[in-house]
Amino acid sequence: MIKSEHQKNITLKRIKEFKKHLNDLDEWSSGSVNSIIGQLEQELEEYERLKKGEYTLPKNIPFGELLKCIAKVRISKGLSQQDLANLLGLTKQQINRYEEYDYQNVSLSKINEILEVLGLTVSLEHFKKAA
Repeated sequence: MIKSEHQKNITLKRIKEFKKHLNDLDEWSSGSVNSIIGQLEQELEEYERLKKGEYTLPKNIPFGELLKCIAKVRISKGLSQQDLANLLGLTKQQINRYEEYDYQNVSLSKINEILEVLGLTVSLEHFKKAA
């Protein structure tokens, strides 16, 4: 998933490069490259929809899936990685690292802080105690 304007620009350059070399490829290879181009274009479309605020977080989402959606929520709220970093007193690089791994290695207290900044509340009522 594209998570920043920088990644968007890199993706656009990659598509341009792939398209430039399509005529030099055999039929099998060009089919593979067209598939890659299609996937990259879908990622660009998703990023543009997010930037327009066209994203709603699903209800009753599992926590692991919620972590994967934090960047989508950030983008749909019009916040850059730098904006989120500023709100949290972190660096853009730290937010970039968090998002690179879908917030998997971030403490629960930091996740809670991020969710609060993004205006999200999480209910842990569905968790059961281990027997």
